[in-house]
Amino acid sequence: MSKRNELLKSPHIHIALVTGCCIIILAYFSKRVFPEPIRDLYLAIPPFVMAVWEVLRGKHKEKKFMTTWYWVVAVVLTTAFIILRNMP
Repeated sequence: MSKRNELLKSPHIHIALVTGCCIIILAYFSKRVFPEPIRDLYLAIPPFVMAVWEVLRGKHKEKKFMTTWYWVVAVVLTTAFIILRNMP
């Protein structure tokens, strides 16, 4: 049980779940809401933000800007920006 709790507290799991949910939301909007699909480049931005977090986390693990919630909010905001930018 403690192994599972430790796994769920991992910042890697938090940002991966948020990024996955954002990708699903973008896919839904692209397929069902918008008259034209969102371009592939825009769909790749949330995973790119996650990849930047992974790279920076290896180098600057203890810095203040590496707080997981900052990067979770960054992924959510980029998703919202993509949706708003592609509104008809």
